[in-house]
Amino acid sequence: MERSTWVCARAIVLTVMALFLLPLRAQAERNWEFSVGAFGGKAFNSNEDVKFNFGQGSGFTTGTAYGVNLNDSPTFGAKVTAWYLPRQYKWQPQIGLELDYTKFTADLNPQTAGASGTSLTPGFELGSVAFTTPQDISVNVLAANLLFRYPIWATPELPQGRFYHYIGAGLGVQRAHLSVPMVSHQETSYSPAIQGMVGLKFFIFRNFALFGEWKRTTGWHTFTYDGAGLPPGFSARYTIASNHVVGGIALHF
Repeated sequence: MERSTWVCARAIVLTVMALFLLPLRAQAERNWEFSVGAFGGKAFNSNEDVKFNFGQGSGFTTGTAYGVNLNDSPTFGAKVTAWYLPRQYKWQPQIGLELDYTKFTADLNPQTAGASGTSLTPGFELGSVAFTTPQDISVNVLAANLLFRYPIWATPELPQGRFYHYIGAGLGVQRAHLSVPMVSHQETSYSPAIQGMVGLKFFIFRNFALFGEWKRTTGWHTFTYDGAGLPPGFSARYTIASNHVVGGIALHF
């Protein structure tokens, strides 16, 4: 037992050392450049449609509320990026891979939105939907991005450029946690997420940079409000689409 424990501990130590030495080796060979960053700013949530299944006993089967407003909010997050450096020609952009985490809120205040729906009673039409209860929605996005950048103003001290602009797109998972305080209801929905971004990074020193970024994230969530006093079978499908304008810092190595 003692020998197996020692072997296991040695394997863990070697693994940790390898994880630390791999970036250093890539740095020495200059095939890869790594960075970690943190950012903050504001999320501007788009007015999107909400699709309803009204369930039993409501007079309507399905409906759509148009242009429902979700409140703008602060946003913050972090990212880990790896850039592949070699280029055969100077005009070619460099390619990067990134793991990106973003957190914000998309709360819904009481409001009335124009709507249409399918009625169980001929001659009746759904003209509007009233949201009478505040709803708090906390959103987290974890995504993997493919990036492209073009270094500008390269010098021996800054071989990857004094600054660069970049574009990218990614796929991931969006988590939305719904809370309705007035009826003590909570539930969580997970959705595939898509995002795209453009940004500009400026190096203060070789290993320290500032950046600004615009990013759009989109996910789709269905909430059932089970136990909240709504008719059986009720559900609402929200599109949470947000434009994030952020600034941040990054360490490169």
